Amino acid sequence: MADLGVDVDVPALSIAERDRRWARTRALLADHGLDAVVVAGLRGRESFETYLSGESIQGVVVMPASAPPVSLTWSPFRIVGRSDPGIVGGYWIEDIRAGLVGPLVVSTLSELGLEAGRVGVVGLASRNPMELEGIIPYGVWSVVRDRLPRVEFVEVSAPFALMMLEKSEEELALTRHCARIGELACRAMVDVLRPGVRESEVYAAVMDVIYRHGAGTHAPSLIVRSGVDSLGWGPPEWGADRAVPPRTIEAGDLVYAELMTVCGGMETQQQVTASIGPLTPRRRHLGEVARAAYDAGLDALRPGASFVEVCDAMAAPVLDAGCWHLSPHIHSLSPATLLGHLYVGADRHFGDELAFLRPVPPTMDARITANMAFSFEPNACIRRERVNIGGTVVARDGRPEELNSLPCEIIEVT
Repeated sequence: MADLGVDVDVPALSIAERDRRWARTRALLADHGLDAVVVAGLRGRESFETYLSGESIQGVVVMPASAPPVSLTWSPFRIVGRSDPGIVGGYWIEDIRAGLVGPLVVSTLSELGLEAGRVGVVGLASRNPMELEGIIPYGVWSVVRDRLPRVEFVEVSAPFALMMLEKSEEELALTRHCARIGELACRAMVDVLRPGVRESEVYAAVMDVIYRHGAGTHAPSLIVRSGVDSLGWGPPEWGADRAVPPRTIEAGDLVYAELMTVCGGMETQQQVTASIGPLTPRRRHLGEVARAAYDAGLDALRPGASFVEVCDAMAAPVLDAGCWHLSPHIHSLSPATLLGHLYVGADRHFGDELAFLRPVPPTMDARITANMAFSFEPNACIRRERVNIGGTVVARDGRPEELNSLPCEIIEVT
């Protein structure tokens, strides 16, 4: 196979990076007066435990203020696999235990002498847009609360997530690596587009590039949609979700994709809109409006600015043009905790026709600092016609660092 342009040698995260993360976490404990923190990854989209463990085991990490952390997983497979031939070693946490997660949290905290301590929890009230009601199951948490009645549990999902947002140089190297893979996957998508191609073939072309480069994806893996006046935004209708055939792309369609490339816990995103055939005047206009919002975001994304200020700056060109937007123009990456406005202006286009599309404010606000990564995904809609573009952008002390280019304009496939 021809060289795809990205080295499959993944930028490694060092023990120094592990120690940096652990030190930052213990500083967070001190700031909140906590004796320990229980960080739940479980089956959540962001795998928060990976930040402390350097691996995703669909489990929990218990990090005490003054003792080594402990990894807890439901699956012994995750432990025995560490010793398989050919596995790269250097695991960050040596103490890993398997069993029912709730009882394991109880026994670990008890072993640490924290039966009456003050313990932080990450995962009860996640701010991720797909996990707004948390990721810790009732069966786990009810056991913990019942068996540790004297522990004062403190929800710290938001402070922990904000701590993760400011990237180290090693994390930025991984982020750039992911963005390069995402850029190549966008090119592969465009190359396969033509009338008669099924959405499943587009999906396969994108995922082939991601997987061949040793990367993966976050849920929902990949968004692919096509058609005229298509507002649906989520996984394809076909496949695991519904027993229907993949849609066949036709001349005159718009084809959309949202890529979520992940490696080592670092995520980048790319937003593709491609017109199958020449751009109509309206599509060209929507593309120009979305690009104006992208450029406004570049001007506003500066250390010291607030996230909401950046959201407002990106929304202005869209609303001034008389358009509305379905999805957020911007959200943070690794984790996707800061999420911009949704559905703003829809009422001006639909009235009560789509009454459930009421404006939703940002999940929360925060000050931008250098090395935070964001998905720029400005979108402009007139009624049901939509253009959504963008890629990954990193806040820097000067002008932001753009990690993608191809998906940052509407693409004409002729």
